[in-house]
Amino acid sequence: MSTYTTVIIDDEPLAIDVLVHYIARFPEFELVKTFTNAIEAFSYLNEQQVDLVFTDIAMPKISGTELVRLHQNTTQFVMVSSYTDYAIESFELNVVDYLLKPVSFERFTATINRFKASTKQSKATTTVPPSFFIKEGDEFIKVFVDDIDYIEGMKDYAKIVCGKNYYLALKTLKAIEEKLHPFDFVRIHKSFIIPLKKISQYNPKCVLINTHEIPVGSNYRSLIKKYLEANKL
Repeated sequence: MSTYTTVIIDDEPLAIDVLVHYIARFPEFELVKTFTNAIEAFSYLNEQQVDLVFTDIAMPKISGTELVRLHQNTTQFVMVSSYTDYAIESFELNVVDYLLKPVSFERFTATINRFKASTKQSKATTTVPPSFFIKEGDEFIKVFVDDIDYIEGMKDYAKIVCGKNYYLALKTLKAIEEKLHPFDFVRIHKSFIIPLKKISQYNPKCVLINTHEIPVGSNYRSLIKKYLEANKL
């Protein structure tokens, strides 16, 4: 029997107690940690591989949806909230399920079954690194998402930089930002998009990715700082 590691994140201890009680009824699920502090939970999840996380949404410092967007492992998430307002946003993040408090055991069981079904399906599918094609003249060039260092907007074009190479795509920066957002690419300047996981150094004026210095706009500094704070020792 497969065992799935599980974490619960909620700033309300009573809400955690309910899910702890439910998880205990499923012997194939091992509850490894509970957190009332979302920042501590985020750091833990980036260091440890966890199969399934139940997380509240409205929490101090970092919300559940921000946590899902910024995490770097292959963890799957279930969003738990007292409000319906976040449902659409949550499912756009490809979460397993969205549970409304108070969570009934029947509804919780359905979520567990959905997770197990998705896990079986993913194991049967070969993982392919995400990529897309750029048209240059009559040729189509495949670019792997993991190879991208940054993207610079140039009016109707975008310059996609991969190490020492770059490609020009006839796309606006906004269109590319929407396409790459699921892979933790964010705008840090009106003219630049970067992958958060590749930041090696930061100061209020720029970030360093490999040998590239990329400017940080004043309106975007808080997002970068939040990510760095969540990943500091």
